[in-house]
Amino acid sequence: MRPLDYFYDTPASGEGHFPQRFTAFLFALIRAVFGLVFRYKAYDKELLEHIPAGQGYLVAANHCSYLDPVFIMSVMRPRLVRYMAKEEFFSNSRIIARAASWVGAFPVKRDSADMTVIKRSVRMLKRGEAIGIFPEGTRIRTKEQVPVYHEGVALIAQLSGMPVVPVRLWSTEHICPEGKRLFRCPRITLRFGEPLSIKDEPFASMPKEERKTAFTEEVMARIYALEAPR
Repeated sequence: MRPLDYFYDTPASGEGHFPQRFTAFLFALIRAVFGLVFRYKAYDKELLEHIPAGQGYLVAANHCSYLDPVFIMSVMRPRLVRYMAKEEFFSNSRIIARAASWVGAFPVKRDSADMTVIKRSVRMLKRGEAIGIFPEGTRIRTKEQVPVYHEGVALIAQLSGMPVVPVRLWSTEHICPEGKRLFRCPRITLRFGEPLSIKDEPFASMPKEERKTAFTEEVMARIYALEAPR
């Protein structure tokens, strides 16, 4: 059986090996079940057509639930979005670690400048893959929780030269509310925004020490500026 590193460093798209069939089956099942349970719907996905075919890009979103990447990956099919997941996620269970690697996930060390994962992400983007990232770093589960934006999204965008697509999710924080034991099934909504690039103005002419902070803040501002469809 191939080691997990093989899947971290091999293109996630293509035909002919077991993980592709596994991924297709898994997301067909997820779309059927989640469509029934959460009645989720995505809007403005056609904005992705502004990105040239075959080009890589980052998908940056707000983060309220462990299921956020599942919703995004599901609505993006057949395009596979690869997600960073905390390193501990891959060490708790061999079965979960292998299944996660088969759907394109790869580990990252949180609260550190993990240059291995930064370089891996840049390679993925340059060969035309899509990567999902949550600049807030952790789930924002209450209105009182103050988010801390991590600049990894700007660093990866800068090193790769690839655009960032803002996405906002609504109601995922209600699936498993803090302090509640019961699992809930709210209607989930996603909305895509216009892609933006760190190579464009005003970021391109900013000093390097200011550019990443300004770009990260703009990405998050665009995410939260997206309005829920009526």
